[in-house]
Amino acid sequence: MSNHFSAGASGPALLLVSDSEQETTRIGKSIGHVLHAGDTVLLSGDLGAGKTRLVHGMAEGIESPISARSPTFVIVNEYPGRIHLSHCDLYRLGSVDEVEELALEERLPNGALVVEWPEIGADALPADVLFLRLDNGDHDDQRLITFTPTGPRAAGLLSRSAAVFEAFDAAVGLSHQATIGQSGQSEN
Repeated sequence: MSNHFSAGASGPALLLVSDSEQETTRIGKSIGHVLHAGDTVLLSGDLGAGKTRLVHGMAEGIESPISARSPTFVIVNEYPGRIHLSHCDLYRLGSVDEVEELALEERLPNGALVVEWPEIGADALPADVLFLRLDNGDHDDQRLITFTPTGPRAAGLLSRSAAVFEAFDAAVGLSHQATIGQSGQSEN
């Protein structure tokens, strides 16, 4: 993974625990509610970790009439809604040159971008992103979702999303396991 998409020196800013596909969808929906044109979200995790499930929620959050599906074979899916969302899956691409040919940054003035498997084309992607890492938890449906902003735009997206996470937490019981500050120490 490229250094600018790893946890970095300040470490992750937020860790959410999802105990079901429905909770993972709600987390994605809360991000979708606050996406602005120009925002980029990168999703990393093993096959079956829930990346497309998160995007399904984001598409709901932007009020898209189209349900999200994996773009593994088509590379990019488009979701119209409150804003335009481009959903890209780099899994089948073999080089940064192939990613550059997609001209993904050209989509940002008119919408938001979410990219699965960003490690493949890290050098061809925007530097200011909200990086999400999905890891398996203690049971089959549990996911640990780590949020790391890499710049001021992404920090703003995380901040806006956190307010929605809090509302969903109160409404449906999402679990905040840890909120990590700049010092790397747990604030809970």
